[in-house]
Amino acid sequence: MDSQFIIYSLSSQSTHQSLHSLTEPKDRKQQKTSIKHPPSVIQQYSASPGCSSDIAANVTCTAILQDEEDPSTAAAGKKTSAFTFSDSDNNDDYVYDEKDDNSISNEQLMSTSSHSDQCVTLELEDDPALWPKHLTDKERCSIVQRGPVQSKDRIYPKNQEGRRFTNSNYYLQMKNGEKIKRSWLVYSEKNDCVLCFCCRLFGNREKATQLNADGFNYWKNLSAHLRQHERSAEHITNMDAWRNLSQKLQTNTAIDQVNQDLIALEVNRWKEILRRLIAIVNYLAEHNLAFRGHSDKFFEAEHLRRIQAKQLSDTYLSKNIQNELISLVAKCTTDAIVERVKTAKYYAVIMDCTPDLSHNEQLSVVLRIVNCELSKGVSIHEHFVGFLQALDTTGKGLCETFLGQLETLGLDLCNCRGQSYDNGSNMQGKKQGVQKRVLEINNKALYVPCGSHTLNLVVGDAAKSSVTSISFFGLIQRLYNLFSSSVQRWSILKEHVKNLTLKALSTTRWECRVEAVKAVRYQLPEIVKALTALKEYATEKRDADVVSTAESICKELQKWPFVVSTIVWYNVLFQINKVSKILQSPKVSVETVREEIRAVKEYLQEFRSHGFHSAKTDAREIAEKLEVEMSWPEVRQRRKTKQFEYEGTEKTQSTAEELFKREFFLRLIDTALVTVENRFSNMEIFYELYGFLYSLDTMRSTEKEGKLDECCHRLEQRMDDIDAEDLKLEVKGAVRSFPPHVSSPFEMLDYIYKENLLDIYPNLSIAFRLLLTLPVTVASGERSFSSLKLIKTYLRSTMSQDRLSALAVLSIEQEVRKSLDMESVIARFAEAKARKVRL
Repeated sequence: MDSQFIIYSLSSQSTHQSLHSLTEPKDRKQQKTSIKHPPSVIQQYSASPGCSSDIAANVTCTAILQDEEDPSTAAAGKKTSAFTFSDSDNNDDYVYDEKDDNSISNEQLMSTSSHSDQCVTLELEDDPALWPKHLTDKERCSIVQRGPVQSKDRIYPKNQEGRRFTNSNYYLQMKNGEKIKRSWLVYSEKNDCVLCFCCRLFGNREKATQLNADGFNYWKNLSAHLRQHERSAEHITNMDAWRNLSQKLQTNTAIDQVNQDLIALEVNRWKEILRRLIAIVNYLAEHNLAFRGHSDKFFEAEHLRRIQAKQLSDTYLSKNIQNELISLVAKCTTDAIVERVKTAKYYAVIMDCTPDLSHNEQLSVVLRIVNCELSKGVSIHEHFVGFLQALDTTGKGLCETFLGQLETLGLDLCNCRGQSYDNGSNMQGKKQGVQKRVLEINNKALYVPCGSHTLNLVVGDAAKSSVTSISFFGLIQRLYNLFSSSVQRWSILKEHVKNLTLKALSTTRWECRVEAVKAVRYQLPEIVKALTALKEYATEKRDADVVSTAESICKELQKWPFVVSTIVWYNVLFQINKVSKILQSPKVSVETVREEIRAVKEYLQEFRSHGFHSAKTDAREIAEKLEVEMSWPEVRQRRKTKQFEYEGTEKTQSTAEELFKREFFLRLIDTALVTVENRFSNMEIFYELYGFLYSLDTMRSTEKEGKLDECCHRLEQRMDDIDAEDLKLEVKGAVRSFPPHVSSPFEMLDYIYKENLLDIYPNLSIAFRLLLTLPVTVASGERSFSSLKLIKTYLRSTMSQDRLSALAVLSIEQEVRKSLDMESVIARFAEAKARKVRL
């Protein structure tokens, strides 16, 4: 007799057919019969009494086909088929039989796992008394793969009669004295009873016995009951089912393998869809493009076909799915950044604020780390971790917002070794600022003022040093306003000025002044011609205001003091802007700030002595092109009134050139020198703390001067991350062994890790890491504001804060996002969608 059982699971919420494995008698010929759900049977079930439309739509159809060939049916050529329909909500059974006397109960077969709406991890106990009353296919397969557990090293408890279970019951005693193991017998420690392993898994629950239901613990008649049970037909059938399923699970030939293959195909399809969606999200986020369109349809052949056939309830293209995918990828990116920060241990924080298009104050948070890898070297990174909406812009409010973000990221403030902000009072305030509040919590988080902001303040102070300087930049701004106020005026400017365009002044942009002066410095003759053409155009249009403004600006531009002022200001701004750009690199550390600021001071001192003469030489070339008279306008000098007769009269009077040099040039340079000295005085604490580590020559000179011991103990006392005595020995060894081309702290630390010298210089490497972790500018925070303006535009001004922050992370941290392995996330998401599981 050949028999084959195949169960199909059909659900209106499922996009595939689930094939579940059943058993067949051992050593019997397999006959695989593929069936589809008979419409007549489905209609019969749907039309049955008490079956609502909702139940019918969510029905799980279990089709059972049994082909029997026995003497009673083979001659007549008859086949018996039974179809059982089970409602997943109330578990009521509706059986359709072609022949009542040969119908098979649904409880005799394996139940499908399609009733479960959650995907769970199968971790069932070995004690059969703890198994669920109704096992699913997945639970049954998991138990069969583990097999029965017979614990023989325990002491079994006695009952009221003084009897108990013994290990000898695990064996069948034969007449010849041999013992055959009863592999199917298991003991339940919870209920102090024995059960049949195979009958508990495959037995008919309607015809339950003690060995396949609650267990048998009447120890006096145990031997006779076991002999009677193992000879029963039901036990033999269940044993065959157990062995058959076990063999097929081991060889991956079970009918359930087909189901797994179908699920795998569905999972792969969802993977491909998710890969495309994530690729789209990444591309749009990286290029700061809008996620907009007039349709939520996904134009992919198979996906579209399923949508049209109503086989899918979701297209996964709605705004909610977009937000989920954006948040998912951004979360993975942020987690990767946090993992890098934890690996580096020490970090520094960079923060800056700006209002967005919706008039919300956005706080940008950037973390600076030194990434060290043995045999690979060292790299410095500044990672953006998100925008925070600052409802309270005071020092207390910003500090609480920052500490909350650290707690969300799972970072410890105790490992923070530096902080850098702009020069706002709420940030750098010595009493109520953010830096002061952070220092109160962690005194090792040293505050470093932003070098670029400080240089910008130096330029601002110098621009207000004299009336001539104020008038100079006012004229530059008037020139820009004149041409930028009209499209026609700007076109006239472009006709004459081909290369550099005019720039407006700004109090926040670091390069605004040098770029504005540069256009005038190298294109002054062309600008004068453009003003002349504009005056003629305005005369034709009878625009008296434009004519008057253009004529007055043109006259001012062609004066000799203005030409000299342009050369002087461009030389000063060029030098300061060059240093500012150097400091904006993430790889720059504190020792570079000292070198560059010292270079600025030396340049200004040198320019004070010889710069005025060189500026006149360069201005003479421009004046000759403009045919400008190179003369200084006479200015009436104030004479001091004599109060007493004995007062003498001034013997010498300053010339117009000397007066211009004293009132404009010297004031500008002196103001810049004094401001640089004062505003960078806060850096002295770092020079004193880390100055002996700035270069190999500095370390050598410190050792020769006998100050090495003092410097090492000062660093240990302040930071408490190194051992002063060991650091002193390591510095002495590094001075003698490091090659000459290794000089800066970054090069020395990189050399230690590339050459695997960490065990020789552990304290020195920590000191270098602390030094390099200190930020010198907030340029990374300023760059994040550029992405903010591209993401939150006028048309997207209502996006949520979480979406804004996530898109900014994907846009800025592209390198980290591209290094992620998203396959595990894609696999989890795709499997959930294929099984219709809500995670």
